[in-house]
Amino acid sequence: MTGKPTALIAGAGFAGLTAATALAQRGWSVTVLERQPQLRASGAGIYIWENGLRILESLGLGGLAKNAYRGHAMEQRGHDNSILDDGGLPPAVRLVTLHRRDLLEGLKGAAEKAGVEIRTNHEVIGASAQGELLLPGRRSLRADLVIGADGVWSPIRKSLGLELGHQQTTEGAIRTIIEGGTDDLGPGGEDKYIECWSGMRRFLITPLASRQIYLALTCQETDEEGRAYPLNKSSWRSSFPHWAHLIDRIDDVLSWSPYSIVTVRSWSAGHAAILGDAAHAQPPNLGQGGGMAMQSALALAAYMEGVTDSRDIPGRLAQWERNERPLAEHCQHWSCLYGEVSTLPDDVRARAIPKAMADPWVRSELLRAANSRPTGAVA
Repeated sequence: MTGKPTALIAGAGFAGLTAATALAQRGWSVTVLERQPQLRASGAGIYIWENGLRILESLGLGGLAKNAYRGHAMEQRGHDNSILDDGGLPPAVRLVTLHRRDLLEGLKGAAEKAGVEIRTNHEVIGASAQGELLLPGRRSLRADLVIGADGVWSPIRKSLGLELGHQQTTEGAIRTIIEGGTDDLGPGGEDKYIECWSGMRRFLITPLASRQIYLALTCQETDEEGRAYPLNKSSWRSSFPHWAHLIDRIDDVLSWSPYSIVTVRSWSAGHAAILGDAAHAQPPNLGQGGGMAMQSALALAAYMEGVTDSRDIPGRLAQWERNERPLAEHCQHWSCLYGEVSTLPDDVRARAIPKAMADPWVRSELLRAANSRPTGAVA
């Protein structure tokens, strides 16, 4: 290896831009290829827990939290709007929410400041273990390290033979952002996120900054009225009458879509690695999909620091996976387990949630990622 080590990354999402920035900050020459004509974030709002905030601070983006909403509890309520669990967070665990667009723009700015080249309108159709990204027309690009941060349908994962399974859940969500603030959450709703259950539907209320509220309306694939587009407001009001004033404000929505659960043989092959949803996509029930994507990306860069011989890269990737994969798969497992709560009858759920959340072990497992110290993060 002569000069700077080189990396090519497919995908300019949270994982790809985090890896790109962290590698460039450690002396790598990095190029990101994005198939879309411009960078954009699907979805609406995103949860950033303590572990994610430490990552942003390490990338020089600690200021993003100042423009975010900080909640101090994840309160759960039953079909009659009674509180099942107050969801209070430990003082040492920060949780903020912001528009996904704001996070993406922040990461893009950090990447460009670090010297990363971002090329849009560049489709990647695969990769090789020898350090190649494969492009349409039998073209390819080579680097010391190539990374697939190309999402749940990752062609890089498939081309490297890493995929074990890709399952889509029967549960999915409609997402939107409305105007409103914490005063819309009623007495006792200040500084909270509120998750409401009714039958096999959920209604998640997530305040954002600038008097906006992110709403996620979750239901089963078989719930035709629930997943209808345009939104069937009357049907959702009947499930959550206490929140009719929020439902009435909904205009356009992101149509119902299921969640993906991805399992893989390995996170790497030779000089190629996969990150984020390409490696461990999970339902959003713990709010750690983005956090885990950024955490594994920062850790990858930390393991690549000081590389002087490209032949060392496969071994470093193996060490990276051994260290980081258990936590990502823990989050995936618990996120799937949490999703099963939506299948319980209301009366059973009303008994089960308070008992489960009162158990210190359950709470510690749910907060394991939030309490973790990301590899490569500043102290």
